[in-house]
Amino acid sequence: MKITAIGLGKPFYNSPKNYGCKNKAFVSAPQTRGADIFCFKGSKLSDKIGIVSTAQPTELERNIEQAIGIQPIDTTVKKFANGETYVNIAGDMRGKDIYLMPANNPNVNDNLMETYLKADAAKRAGAKKVIAVMPNFDYARQEKKTEAGEPIAAKLNMDLLKTSGVDELITEDFHTLALEGFASRSMPVTHLESMPLMRDYLKDKGIKDMVIVSPDAGGIKRADKLAKALDCEKAIIYKHREKHNEAIAEDVIGDVKDKNCVLYDDLIDTAGTITEASKLLRKKGAKDIYIFATHGLFNGSAMQKIESSPVKEVVVTNSVPKKPEATDKIKQLDISAQIVEAMKSISA
Repeated sequence: MKITAIGLGKPFYNSPKNYGCKNKAFVSAPQTRGADIFCFKGSKLSDKIGIVSTAQPTELERNIEQAIGIQPIDTTVKKFANGETYVNIAGDMRGKDIYLMPANNPNVNDNLMETYLKADAAKRAGAKKVIAVMPNFDYARQEKKTEAGEPIAAKLNMDLLKTSGVDELITEDFHTLALEGFASRSMPVTHLESMPLMRDYLKDKGIKDMVIVSPDAGGIKRADKLAKALDCEKAIIYKHREKHNEAIAEDVIGDVKDKNCVLYDDLIDTAGTITEASKLLRKKGAKDIYIFATHGLFNGSAMQKIESSPVKEVVVTNSVPKKPEATDKIKQLDISAQIVEAMKSISA
């Protein structure tokens, strides 16, 4: 049987069952140009994709769904008595690109298991492709061995995503760019950057005598990129780490006296390192001090540390939901437009 499809470049031979002309993304028409079935590829993005929502949609998720203009697929996520995660996606996914919205449980491991199960369910229901939207990539800080006997958890997480059925990944500001190399060639990674949002926000504020400060040597390239975009100076905090989630800021490399300083990092967890760095900058004569980071986790006593620090404002993205107890110093920038553009690029 001869089948012709618009947008595929040339006629091809196959069976309707394998080609899937009955899929909502395609419309059958009467016999044309010698073909037994003539198929038109759907032009609406909403015909080609499906969104698997979370149990409690975040602002980021709602903004993405509104921009795309489709209702998410009804999804049930619950726990069995022994702690196992149960998932049921009750909607048509056959032949579609299925986007998994970022799970937002307080427990990171629950989020990952939910994502794995959703990917597996979508593939078993006939999804054409499964794309995990994970702006904050969990286990990213465990990307190498620093002591004998440690795992490389970031690589393991990437492997588990692929094994569960994830075909592509959308993420924002990896802890280190080398993480992308952990993904197999068959699982493309769309790596977004929040720097343009940070740049525009700082330009709008019109801060004078500004210095971009990297909180450690590992973030020099990140700080350098923002400093070049704003045409300003940069500085580096010299620190040493005694244990996990605890580092001591010792000195500043660069001139910060009488300057407005912007500490720029990829994420804030317990806020101990970044707030200690702000205190050091104040001792070195800095004026206003700002903290900018992509992912605001704010665990433990982070809010109290920020509130009692000399920091004037903390700017993060909404990659992680804002906590109810958040201090007024915290402001969020919306990354939904970046993610929507990535979705259109993948599925349009």
